[in-house]
Amino acid sequence: MKMSRAMTDTLTLYLDEIGKHPLLTKEDETRLSDQIRKGQEASAQMETGAYRDLAELEKLERLVKKADRAKEKFILGNLRLVVSVAKKYPITGSLELEDLIQEGNVGLEHAVKKFDGRKGFKFSTYGTFWIRQAINRLIDQHSNLIRIPADTHSALRRQLREADSNSPGLTSEMNRIHALTQVTSLDSPVISDEDKNLHSVIASSDRSPDDFVRDWHEAETVRKALQRLPAKTQAMLKYRFGFDDGIERTFREIGDLLDVSAESARRTVAKAISQLATEPSLID
Repeated sequence: MKMSRAMTDTLTLYLDEIGKHPLLTKEDETRLSDQIRKGQEASAQMETGAYRDLAELEKLERLVKKADRAKEKFILGNLRLVVSVAKKYPITGSLELEDLIQEGNVGLEHAVKKFDGRKGFKFSTYGTFWIRQAINRLIDQHSNLIRIPADTHSALRRQLREADSNSPGLTSEMNRIHALTQVTSLDSPVISDEDKNLHSVIASSDRSPDDFVRDWHEAETVRKALQRLPAKTQAMLKYRFGFDDGIERTFREIGDLLDVSAESARRTVAKAISQLATEPSLID
């Protein structure tokens, strides 16, 4: 695996930082999982108004805060698991190991929310499944010129493995999808035995007036939506998606720029995107 000096230094600092957090015992996992579950139940009660009085509401709020602290501790205690899983993947294309770790952390957080310590299993096995799923989804998104759903891509990978060893080939549907995801030379003929090739029939890359109008409208929509968010959240979104300078930054870079942790930046951005997606009034 070949990495730049800057990337190596960044990963070294990250590994040093996460190494400061103690690993969890099975008893820790059970205890923290119980606190998280009770916090989720309390949050659901608060949302539906299923409490008798102010005293009970305050009790529910304490449970939610305790669950947040438990989730944070659970995640911090398993960040090294994400690195261990991510290092087993080959680094190809535009992706870096840092990208895999970052996406693996998303899978880790999802696993922590769903894990039930009462069932007696170690978290590492359960968490590894969700971490791998998140990383595989990221790789799938960057491996093809045409974007296809994650579940379809997983099914295609499975059939390709089986076709190599046990079966004669892909189903007609998967064969079509596989063909669409392959890189084709622009010099290839559109129809066999004809001179016309793909390059000759591709539309011009010159921008039309409609393109300029659409880009302006999208930029204006984004600007109005961002204005409804707190200033720090606006800055995180701009850095993440390169709205100002076209440079898309990692959460670690955003954290360094705004003096917050990478995990805090990731959560803030995810919450803001969720808010914009579920509240259409923000972009009216």
